[in-house]
Amino acid sequence: MNTTADKRLIDTLIATVQRTSPDLVEVRFKPGAVLTIPGIAAVLRAREELGRTASHCALIVFPEEETDFDMSMITMDHYKGRPVVEFTQAVAWVVRNEHNERFTRLYFAYFPSPVPSAIFMEEAEARAWLAK
Repeated sequence: MNTTADKRLIDTLIATVQRTSPDLVEVRFKPGAVLTIPGIAAVLRAREELGRTASHCALIVFPEEETDFDMSMITMDHYKGRPVVEFTQAVAWVVRNEHNERFTRLYFAYFPSPVPSAIFMEEAEARAWLAK
């Protein structure tokens, strides 16, 4: 995991995680990335590191293309045992296509988010929801 000097941007294998304002952390999955258990763990560690100073909302953005995932990734509660509720007010997922939407909804059907969460096709909708 590479970190910039000011700790506002963390580059992981599958995503960049950036604190873009005092109350917002943005996660942008990289095109071609395969979502795996270690990859998601790295993203959550980055969100936690960037969120230590103050609670924030998270905007999580998939690439335009269909995102691939390791099947084991969808069978694990990634938030379990992590202090997500301590540093996250809400999470907006920008899925951009039906494949990513189905995958995301399936995951949260088995493992509901511990914080308010919503799924959107477009980034503008997600940002508006987080601003409420």
